[in-house]
Amino acid sequence: MLRMNAWVLDFGLSYKVAVGGRELLHLIDVPVTFVVPYTPAFCHKVVSWQGRLLPVMELACRFGGEVKEAQFIAVIGYQNKRGEQPQFGAIALTTPPKQISVSDDQACGLPDSRQGLSAWTISCFEHQGDTVPVLNLNKLFNSSPEIS
Repeated sequence: MLRMNAWVLDFGLSYKVAVGGRELLHLIDVPVTFVVPYTPAFCHKVVSWQGRLLPVMELACRFGGEVKEAQFIAVIGYQNKRGEQPQFGAIALTTPPKQISVSDDQACGLPDSRQGLSAWTISCFEHQGDTVPVLNLNKLFNSSPEIS
């Protein structure tokens, strides 16, 4: 049975999401962020990381909740297309991420209560009684503000 590593992220709603084991690059503890005027509420801050200003995604707000005070920021790396240079973004977290191992037999469907996430996910798995959607980072960081 093939097992893959994943990071489970808690962004302040009553459920969690995951990213691939190689997509979480760095964790910033007690982050210093800067507000950017005239930007959507779900992405109105940036954080400085290795000489770059990264957009900070507030997933709670993006998925219809209220913005929570970030205790941590996860620096994420992703590619728009295979073979292209990596892109970077950041996700505000309320608790540190947890690394887990996932196998195909944990795959499940997205529950009806979380169908609002379907546009932003690539799959879903069950872990310790929770349904954990896997984020599509390319769509998350490169799509319009409206949630479908």
